[in-house]
Amino acid sequence: MSDPIEVWTSRLRDMTGEKETDSEDARRFVEDLYTAAQIDQDQVRAEAEFEREE
Repeated sequence: MSDPIEVWTSRLRDMTGEKETDSEDARRFVEDLYTAAQIDQDQVRAEAEFEREE
């Protein structure tokens, strides 16, 4: 399985026209976004489990 961070970073650079410059900024943005999405998903799962237990 390929690294989703690299895939999404590449897509972001393609969309914004960035090729070589600010590559690290694009990667950090994707990492932050990916982490935030994981945290949100964990919250949704925790709330759903709490609801099931009640």
